[in-house]
Amino acid sequence: MLAITLIFTLLSFLNPDKGATPIPDLFNTGQNDQRLVLADGETDGHYILTSSADADYPGPNAMISLSTGWPMDRWVQNNSNSKWIAPRTDAKNYNAAGVYVYRTTFDLSHFKHNTAVIRGLWSSDNNGVDILINGKSTGYITPVEAYYGMFPFEITGGFTEGLNTLEFVVYNINGPSGLRVELNGQAYPKEYVSLEN
Repeated sequence: MLAITLIFTLLSFLNPDKGATPIPDLFNTGQNDQRLVLADGETDGHYILTSSADADYPGPNAMISLSTGWPMDRWVQNNSNSKWIAPRTDAKNYNAAGVYVYRTTFDLSHFKHNTAVIRGLWSSDNNGVDILINGKSTGYITPVEAYYGMFPFEITGGFTEGLNTLEFVVYNINGPSGLRVELNGQAYPKEYVSLEN
């Protein structure tokens, strides 16, 4: 998995878009506004749970899961860039089977929306069913036991001017459920003019 991550990262930096700038309000799961990871048990302020199969944990709060014990002993470990989020902090106590949808929003008002690109890695428990950009499928999935690693995605279309939504759809077969995402996005500012011929 480390090799896949390194190759993906290297390819992203080998093909920089010199005219593009970062989209500032895209965050990894488990980050605060300063991009530092939140403490276990806190609520993720950048992701909300918009659909939950568990009536006891309907959202909208997406919680930072406990970093030790079950299921973290099988989930790819948290790091200084991101953490797992889940319907409940104590994911070891399980969530109902079914679909869970996590949403983050970002604003392209100051960008040429049709130049936006988002690249990232995601993991889920159980399988990731889709990533949606403004409600439209991108076709990205993760395997049933995705939680052992992180899987790349790249979104190059479907953006709109102004507010945009990015949704991660996860199916829980049984037991713990959760999501982890690391991403970055870039686009041309509206005032950008290329000087290249």
